[in-house]
Amino acid sequence: MANSTILKKADAIIAIDARGFILGSAISFFLSKPMIVARKPGKLPGDLISKSYNLEYGSNSLSLQKNALDKFESFAIVDDLLATGGTAKCVLEILIDLNKKIEGLSVLIELKDLKGRDNLKIPVNSLITF
Repeated sequence: MANSTILKKADAIIAIDARGFILGSAISFFLSKPMIVARKPGKLPGDLISKSYNLEYGSNSLSLQKNALDKFESFAIVDDLLATGGTAKCVLEILIDLNKKIEGLSVLIELKDLKGRDNLKIPVNSLITF
C-alpha cells in the first residue's frame, strides 16, 4: 500500500476518520509525508471546510482544517474501506473546490460489487478486494 504511486506523488496524505488514521499515520511515517485528518463534526478546532455526504443509512459530514490544506497542492486520500465511495467523494469534492490536485485514493479493502470507484473518477489502489 505504501509503495503505491498514488501515495508517492502526493505532497500530503489525507486520512479519513477514524480507521483511516491507523493506515494514514503508518503511510505518512513510512513516506515522510505530512498527514491531514478528515474528521466528523465537532472534532477539529479552527477554520474548517466541511461538506455533507450520503450514506446507505443516512448522512454525515467531514471537516478539514483550512490552514492544513493551504500548504500543499497535491493529496492522496487514505481510508480503510471503499464501499459506495461516499466518504472518499466528500473529501475529493472539498479538494476540488479548493483547486487542489488529487493523486488518488488508497484503501485497504474494496467492496467491488458496490462500485465505489465508479463514483470517484480518480485512481484507486486497493490491497484487498471482495
